[in-house]
Amino acid sequence: MRRTPVSLVAGLMICACVLAQSGPGAVRQFTVDDAWGRDAVQFQTTAPMEDIIGTSNQVTGVLKADPGNLTGPGTAARIEVAVASFKTGIDMRDGAVAKALGAPKNPVAVFTLEKIKSASPAALEPNAPVDIVAEGTFELKGVRKSITVPARITYVPKGGPFSRMRPGNFVRLTARFDFKLDDYGVERDGPVLPLQVGDTAHVTVTVLASDASAEEMKTYRDNAIKYMGKARA
Repeated sequence: MRRTPVSLVAGLMICACVLAQSGPGAVRQFTVDDAWGRDAVQFQTTAPMEDIIGTSNQVTGVLKADPGNLTGPGTAARIEVAVASFKTGIDMRDGAVAKALGAPKNPVAVFTLEKIKSASPAALEPNAPVDIVAEGTFELKGVRKSITVPARITYVPKGGPFSRMRPGNFVRLTARFDFKLDDYGVERDGPVLPLQVGDTAHVTVTVLASDASAEEMKTYRDNAIKYMGKARA
């Protein structure tokens, strides 16, 4: 795997919080569930005749950690993406991608964090990116395999201009990883598909997790419905 980390996953993701309000060993929880659909998982394959890029905003998850000790036992994360929701620019191809990724029987791809192998530095400070190496499992099409994912996380405290748009403190996660399609039973048989679909998927995950209260999140979702006519499902 050549790139830097998902949850889509992802491992990645660690919670941060208002450090001044959290005592030693305090585990905080942040939720990935943006009603406006800004969180994203993207894949790209490169083949002799074309590149295929698919993007989904149907991303959900939970990140937990002690912000003062990212490699500690309290760190946990799970990120899911609905595989039938990837858009590639061609509707007919979207259906073929969903079928190839096993959507009828396994509707989500899941990254589950097992541990943070390393973090530099080991604690989150406001607006200071931290590079981590996460170990976990990636499950797709009913196949679960262990993967190592490098990622970058940043704690963004509430109170700045962005708080007028979205409630809570935030953990911003970016991650990239590669996987072989054959390892997860994703077929590209025949004389033509190998010319269109590469054997490796390059995955990018970008999420902004929030610790907003249930009441704050309801207001945020209601605003999405007000201005867009709907909220992310």
